[in-house]
Amino acid sequence: MQGKGKEKATEMEEADDKREIGGEDEPVTPLEGPSGAGVHTWWVEWEREWQLQAMERQAEAHETTALAFKRMAEAVEQMAVAAEQTTNKWRWRMEEAEDKNEEADEGAEGDNEEEEDVRGEKEGGEEQEGGGEQAMEE
Repeated sequence: MQGKGKEKATEMEEADDKREIGGEDEPVTPLEGPSGAGVHTWWVEWEREWQLQAMERQAEAHETTALAFKRMAEAVEQMAVAAEQTTNKWRWRMEEAEDKNEEADEGAEGDNEEEEDVRGEKEGGEEQEGGGEQAMEE
């Protein structure tokens, strides 16, 4: 049994030596140091920080977009008010023009009636004169 114990101790010493120099038990890669845990932790922290920054940039983009939509909505409201004011001005001008046209039409109708009365009198006078001629002839 003593031989087996010596072999086992020797194997353990060799395994320790391999670990110290980066042997089979702990693979050495460019991203992992001899222990590997420190580099992995650093990588996880870096990735979390990168994701956090990406989320912050995305939140800023959403805020900018929300502000742009808010400003556009305000602009639309202002344009609607301006359009309503313009419409009211045009309605007022159209009503004013219609009133003037109606007044002009009424004035023209009155003139026409007067002209018709004058014509009627003239025509009526001619008829009377003509009728008088007939009466004289008889």
